[in-house]
Amino acid sequence: MGTYMKVMCLVFFCFLLTTSCYDIPKEKKEPDVIFATTPHRIVREMLQLAHVTKDDVVYDLGSGDGRIVIAAAKDFGARGVGIEIDQELVQESMKHAKEQGVSDRVTFVAQDIFQTDISRATVVTLYMLPELNTKLLPKLLKELQPGARIVSHKFGISNWKPDMTLEAYDSKILFWTVPAVTHGEWHLTLTNERMHRTATLKLKQRYQETTGTFSDGTRNLKISHIKIYGKEFMMTVADTKRKPWFLLEIESTIHGNTMAGTARLTENNVSSRYIVKGFKVSQ
Repeated sequence: MGTYMKVMCLVFFCFLLTTSCYDIPKEKKEPDVIFATTPHRIVREMLQLAHVTKDDVVYDLGSGDGRIVIAAAKDFGARGVGIEIDQELVQESMKHAKEQGVSDRVTFVAQDIFQTDISRATVVTLYMLPELNTKLLPKLLKELQPGARIVSHKFGISNWKPDMTLEAYDSKILFWTVPAVTHGEWHLTLTNERMHRTATLKLKQRYQETTGTFSDGTRNLKISHIKIYGKEFMMTVADTKRKPWFLLEIESTIHGNTMAGTARLTENNVSSRYIVKGFKVSQ
């Protein structure tokens, strides 16, 4: 082979190497849903239903053009984070935030919503198909703190019953509050200036819906009413089948495995107030 042909072969080989290194497209994570915007009038209703204030940090999962996060900052004074896998939409959102004068209070991140830490959020907004909401449910319950609010445009979250549903502008908005974890056995003390009582609660929980039993050593009763709203825990237990007639109403706040609040105990039409303290002894 002549010198000229050797040189041309070498040049062609280098060209192939260069093409293989730089021209093969990199794998790109595609969005799980087609981008669709939430109308501005629905955005405002969502943020109002979630009671957004200046003290909130609003995370929009699948933030699109950033309108929900921007509205939370501009109209409600909140801080916001938009999570969007499409880099072009992230750039567009940052441009809109600057134009609206809120770029100092909002952040947009090009990231997979399933890989994002959302534990700082006090409010999470969604506009995704039901199957994606279902996949998100374990993450929402694991990472969000009790009392955090979730609001979704149009679609529910698996079989989690919303706290409120709003019909607005021929659409639907659904609202949830992340409940404290109450499932397990609790030991309670009820004290006032004259009396010290103890009791045991055995609770079973499914989202914000909880059932259970109450025992104070002389009674073993089914709890007739339990309500959990974020960290707030309220229950009523009654025994009217035997004397002395018994009614106990508790209002408390749950912090992890502890409970603190007040109770009203009525026996034979005489009511007394108590301080309630409790702790969880088993799951």
